[in-house]
Amino acid sequence: MEQTKQTTKSPVVREYKIGDITYIVKAVVKDGVKEDAATKVRRLIQNDLNREKSPV
Repeated sequence: MEQTKQTTKSPVVREYKIGDITYIVKAVVKDGVKEDAATKVRRLIQNDLNREKSPV
């Protein structure tokens, strides 16, 4: 059975305050990612804003 060794690094943790909302972002580097951290943060914030606007 083939085993792959993965090295674990501590994530980089940052806080971003936008308006009254504080976003805590943990960044971990992985091979083969399709979007960078800035793009992901923008997407998550946009999804959060869209969720607030839509009635549940």
